[in-house]
Amino acid sequence: MKRALASFASLVGIAAFGRWLSQRRHPVPTVPEPVEAPAADPAEELRRKLASARQPEPDQAAATEPAAPEETIEERRARVHAKAREAIDAMGDDGGAA
Repeated sequence: MKRALASFASLVGIAAFGRWLSQRRHPVPTVPEPVEAPAADPAEELRRKLASARQPEPDQAAATEPAAPEETIEERRARVHAKAREAIDAMGDDGGAA
């Protein structure tokens, strides 16, 4: 008798679990409530703010122009390598004394 009752309870549990899974996969469609559209699109407003921030003012544009030409990639690469060599040499000198 206990075995029959346990089998029946497990079948009822499996059926309930299957029903819960099927409802979870296929939710009951609901009618969305009408929502008032916002006055302005927030994304468009942010785009306008970014565009205005990116455009320099006329008197600032003249002040930010570089006076001397920028260094080339090769010059920068050589400068960075020289600085790294100095740092490596400095670490080597400090490490030997300890």
